Amino acid sequence: MRTGLLVGILLALHVSLGANVYEKECVGCHQDLDVGIDKFFYRYVLVFSSEASVKAALKDYLLYPMKEKTLLPEGLVEKYGIKAPWALSEETLEEAIDTYWETYTFIGRLK
Repeated sequence: MRTGLLVGILLALHVSLGANVYEKECVGCHQDLDVGIDKFFYRYVLVFSSEASVKAALKDYLLYPMKEKTLLPEGLVEKYGIKAPWALSEETLEEAIDTYWETYTFIGRLK
C-alpha cells in the first residue's frame, strides 16, 4: 500500500513539474530581458533550421552556457551576462525545450 501511494505521489509531482517547468524555469528569467523569449526562438530557428537542431543547440547551451554559444546580441551579453548552467535534470530540460518548441513553432501551422 505504501509503495502504491508513493508511486502515485511521485507521478503526480512529475506531471505537475513537467506541465509547468517551462513557465517556472524559463519564462520568469526571460521576462526581464530586452529581447522576448519568443525572439530567441526565431533566432534559433534561423540559425539552426530544423526542430532537432534547434532543440540540440538549446540543450547544449543551457547545460554548458558560454559566450561563444549565445544568440544574445553583444550589448545584451554585456548587460545581462551569461546564464548559469541548467540546475535541474536533463529530462526536465528536454520537457521545457519541448514545451518551448510547441509554444512558438509555426511549422505545420501555416495554411
